[in-house]
Amino acid sequence: MISIALVADSGVAMEEMTRSVSTLSRVSIVRHCHGHAPIGRALARCAPDLVLVDEMHWPRLAMQRIEEIRETLPQARIVVRAERPDAGWLADALRAGASAVVPATAGADTLGLVLAEVVSEHHLDAPANPAALAA
Repeated sequence: MISIALVADSGVAMEEMTRSVSTLSRVSIVRHCHGHAPIGRALARCAPDLVLVDEMHWPRLAMQRIEEIRETLPQARIVVRAERPDAGWLADALRAGASAVVPATAGADTLGLVLAEVVSEHHLDAPANPAALAA
């Protein structure tokens, strides 16, 4: 089972991410983090394998979130869900510690494949076939 925390500043983004992730097998949502408040302490308590971060329309805030997660949970993998990433922003997100960036328009199947690949690359308890996560 892969434990995932979701981070978003808007209710709409959180609902979309929750709906997509909830359709995946072998995945458990262990925390929802909303708003602009620091998230390190909340994430440290649940220690997820992976954190899915919504880009939040404020790329600078997303970078701060990535850095905060990396400082608090260096072993966690971070996947960023981005509305309209440009090449420079993508490079910055990866340098900051994101494992992957997916478009916000990606469906649950695509999201499941990306999450499984990120987790399996880092030798967590993931299925041998990443497609097994997709419902």
